Amino acid sequence: MFAAALLSACEPPQPPHLQQGTLLPSAKPVADFNLIDDKGESFTLKDLQGRWTFAFFGYTHCPDVCPTSLSMLAKVMARLRQEENLPSLPRGLFVSVDPARDTPATLANYVKYFDADFVGVTGKSQQLHTLTRQLGILYAKSGGDSADDYLIDHSAAIILFDPRGRFYALFNVPHDPDKIASDFMLIRNYYEASE
Repeated sequence: MFAAALLSACEPPQPPHLQQGTLLPSAKPVADFNLIDDKGESFTLKDLQGRWTFAFFGYTHCPDVCPTSLSMLAKVMARLRQEENLPSLPRGLFVSVDPARDTPATLANYVKYFDADFVGVTGKSQQLHTLTRQLGILYAKSGGDSADDYLIDHSAAIILFDPRGRFYALFNVPHDPDKIASDFMLIRNYYEASE
């Protein structure tokens, strides 16, 4: 009986059963990238380290998916702010895939509308591709009436980075703030038991 208890104590924790999220079988390291945040400062892999980060990829001219998703993510944050066992909130990160129109100032005004703590970033197309390809995030410019009037088709998944800056989990549509907040707490507890 003692041996069975000892064996049980040595077994790694089992991945949680999530309602909405998908936990990667193993955390995926992310190669460095260099973007610009909404204050005009460099945002690199190092900035993803040290805390959990929910990231959504879109653009400020998006007519529906982006505002809906960022409003939902703000609700996730509001629910997590009520958690007593959460020493620090994850970061909410909006990555614009439309650097031609989304300047740092545009991003700052846009993300703060949803949550005062959200951070907006963008960058040169090459650097955006460096990051998005690693995560399976797809996007492409769609037709418009002029050079400044166009849409961008893009993925609607929310990526979760762990405090080491690795791709740890994702949340596909339809997004439910209560389920995502609950899943995050399970993921966080699993991570702490596993590391």
